Amino acid sequence: MDYSQKLRIKTAMIVYELELSLGKYVITNEHINQIPEIAIESIITREKSKGNSLANTDLNLIIEASYLDEIFTLALKITEGTNYHIHMLELKQLCSLLGIFNIRNAVSHPNRPFPDSYWFRAATIASDPLIEKLNLTAVRNALNSAVEENLNTPPHEWLHNVHWAIPNTLPTIFDHEITGLLGREKEFKDLENVLAKHRNNLIAIVAPGGIGKTSLMLQYLKDVSLSPTWSSKLSSIIFCTLKNEKLTVEGVELLDAISGIEQIKDAILKDLKIMYPKQNFSTFDEAVEVLEDERILLCIDNLETLLIDSQKEFIELNQSLPLKWRLLVTSRVSIDSATTIPLEPLGKRHAVNLSRSYLRKRGVLDFKQEDLEKIAEAANNNPLAIRLTIDLYLKGGDIVNSISKSQKDIASFSFKNLIESLHENSVIVLEAIYAAGNPSKSELMEFLRFSQEELIESLNELAKTSLILRSTDEFGNDTYKLSESIKDLLLSNPKNIEVRNSITEDLKRRKAKILEQATRIRQLGLTEFDEEFIPENIDPNIYSIITDLNKALSKSGDLVSNHSDLSILKEKIGDQIRYNTNDPLLLFSYSRVFKALRDTANEITYLKKAERANSNSPRIKLALAIRYFQNNDYEEAITYFEYLYNKGYNVPSNSTKKFSFTITKLYLLGLLYLGEYDKVLFLTRGWKKAESWNGMIGISRATAFKRKMEYKYEFIEDNTKIINEIFFILDYIFKTEGYFDVACVESNKIIKDLDFIVNPSYNYPKELVLNYLNFVASHFFNIVSKLRNENINSTSNQEYIKKLYKYDIKNNPLHSVMWYNEKQPDSNYDKEHIEELQLDGFEIVKVYHIPEDKGYGMSSFLFAENEQKQEFYLSVNNFELGWNGWGYIKEGSLLAIKHQGVSINKKPIPATEILEIDQY
Repeated sequence: MDYSQKLRIKTAMIVYELELSLGKYVITNEHINQIPEIAIESIITREKSKGNSLANTDLNLIIEASYLDEIFTLALKITEGTNYHIHMLELKQLCSLLGIFNIRNAVSHPNRPFPDSYWFRAATIASDPLIEKLNLTAVRNALNSAVEENLNTPPHEWLHNVHWAIPNTLPTIFDHEITGLLGREKEFKDLENVLAKHRNNLIAIVAPGGIGKTSLMLQYLKDVSLSPTWSSKLSSIIFCTLKNEKLTVEGVELLDAISGIEQIKDAILKDLKIMYPKQNFSTFDEAVEVLEDERILLCIDNLETLLIDSQKEFIELNQSLPLKWRLLVTSRVSIDSATTIPLEPLGKRHAVNLSRSYLRKRGVLDFKQEDLEKIAEAANNNPLAIRLTIDLYLKGGDIVNSISKSQKDIASFSFKNLIESLHENSVIVLEAIYAAGNPSKSELMEFLRFSQEELIESLNELAKTSLILRSTDEFGNDTYKLSESIKDLLLSNPKNIEVRNSITEDLKRRKAKILEQATRIRQLGLTEFDEEFIPENIDPNIYSIITDLNKALSKSGDLVSNHSDLSILKEKIGDQIRYNTNDPLLLFSYSRVFKALRDTANEITYLKKAERANSNSPRIKLALAIRYFQNNDYEEAITYFEYLYNKGYNVPSNSTKKFSFTITKLYLLGLLYLGEYDKVLFLTRGWKKAESWNGMIGISRATAFKRKMEYKYEFIEDNTKIINEIFFILDYIFKTEGYFDVACVESNKIIKDLDFIVNPSYNYPKELVLNYLNFVASHFFNIVSKLRNENINSTSNQEYIKKLYKYDIKNNPLHSVMWYNEKQPDSNYDKEHIEELQLDGFEIVKVYHIPEDKGYGMSSFLFAENEQKQEFYLSVNNFELGWNGWGYIKEGSLLAIKHQGVSINKKPIPATEILEIDQY
């Protein structure tokens, strides 16, 4: 006899004697008419429901039919008012504290592990002074005999017919009893908690095949059937199994099994007739009606064999059951309306212990720890796979081959039928998860081009099985993976190789795209201040989508010629946001899409959401500032620009050149538009010594000065000082920083607005006028040459220059410039030269249109016509003097050209050679 079995018998001796002595105590110390009738009524009623008739005067039979807890209750009743009452109450509390009822249960299970703590608890009770105080000396004597190993096993009937057993049709032998049930303490507690709640009428234990669903349910139900706590909550337990195959070392063995709803009803009806022989019913429906007040727990094992094809019929069956009935099932497929208890593979320690225990039970005592761990790991901690591997090994195979064969067999046994029952899209999703590894929902939509509804439908179908596992990744996204066993099955038996290959290629392309974008970001030195910057270590799918967005927007600034590109990106980013509602990067990117689509309202909406998600992001605040600025909402814009300015982002070393320049330019410009001239002058007071953007700051200062004196032209003395300061600023900028665009734009406006200086009615000092003319002579041509939409020969510019040219002042500097000629060109062309050119095959044409320039000071092409109104296209590339003389051509000028071909569709004919005509 082993040590554990010996402890079980010792403990049983004490518990048996305690139960017997308490019963004798009740019988010896009180008569039945002194026990309140209510105290024995529930005992008599319970026995009557079992077909046993008890008289309320037969105390011996009542004690025999009583649970230990009920005997304690009777003992307490008869000791009320005596000095024994407090001792009996303390004894009951001690027994309850030390779990005497669980110990009573455990001694009746010879094939289950017996904790040595149960022996010590029973000994604690038997050795307590309360036993002597209550004169229960037989209990102490039982302890003494047990200690002296004078073993006397309690009667077989007492051991195996526990008084509080709930009638049931559970199997008498469990497959797992050879090793006991290991590592399922958590699931036991989960089952206990769920079943204890009356509203949970349908409970499902869900897991892949071989994980131990049936073992867990049977062991739990056996414990429940022996529990005094549950005996008052359940009338009976009805068990039936739909298991139709069994995996052995010889392969899959087919079993005779129940199939279909009607056979399930017939099996339950048969068991109900056994449990309730005195009730009269002949059909399942009649049984439901007759027994509707009974608290019956129906247990159906391997329900997936029915659910795959008949889930609707099962739901109807469940709904037809009485409210007091409960339904507990095991299944590989989830049930929509059930409270689900998922069952995971064993933990590593328990899986190794199971391997060791199973080997010992099979007679193998000497087995290496590393081989035990190898078996458990290769079996993915699946109990059935562990036992199958060991059986194969004991049959004569080596460990490696046994592991290999068991892996294949268990995968096929656990999942093959499930996969074959899936819809086509669900199989495709299964293959996609296999290929992608651990994809998120958005990645699956991207890879498979499924709509959200299609994907959710397939995921829901898969979620009802044990084929996929859902988890959350480091970015907070729901991700999906396959169990190791299903991976093994799909590895050797692909279901859709085209999908697998396609996704593998997509993953390769995505990795290459991400690598290319990351390299580009590093090479360009992009940072968090740049619109195109993408942080590292983000969800690869999000990285890929934003890379596509950057590429699309780079085609033409923020405009995309192919509107469908943006529509696709909008949908992709929108799907991501549905799962990541507060992701600032996604929200910011979404706003960029709306910006490109010219949807200003949504652009602002998602920028504000992005700001709420990340209130410290400078690029989000700048994007908001620019959008408000472009909407002419300067006050809102200034709020953001001022924040960025005060944070020091206007300095390149604190951000980037582009970022800091944009802040500096638009902040000062916004203040100018709002008429905050004094604030601009205050901010720009040290412009020459500014750390960066001196020219931009200086231009803003000059503009503020100019606008401050608008409509105050009569204040000559004050204005003279201001105007000289403006000329000094602009001259300094052009000489030190050159003719950059912003300076040229603002200077062009300023000097033209200052033409009131030469108005005689104001009588400004000659020195100021000469200073003005000198500035124009020195800079105007260069300014205009840098500006788009400007031409030195335009009518407005010619009129402006002409007015200054004719101003009567000694040594007018405009008389000396090379870029202005007051003479009219139409009347001084050399006629002899024209005739020579015509003889040489040239045609004389007149310029009638010079388009807006593209940043060169003048357009690189223009249009002319001959006397017959035939139009010609003239390019600087075909002009004999090139750009040197091109800038002097203006509308009305005559040129000599050669050309080839005739006009097609009335389009201008390109000139192949262009010559200047001599003038007097």
